[in-house]
Amino acid sequence: MTRLLMILLLSLLATAAGAAEKTLINVPLGDSPSRGPADAAVTMVEFIDFQ
Repeated sequence: MTRLLMILLLSLLATAAGAAEKTLINVPLGDSPSRGPADAAVTMVEFIDFQ
């Protein structure tokens, strides 16, 4: 039972890692306010709608 659970967990982790690699989205930032280096490996963009 423990072995089956471990195999299931590893397969779920592998699936999640594969899905993360496929969801690359390029968002043009233009001259929006930003923090950190322009050539950072990850860019987080926050969208806010106050209405």
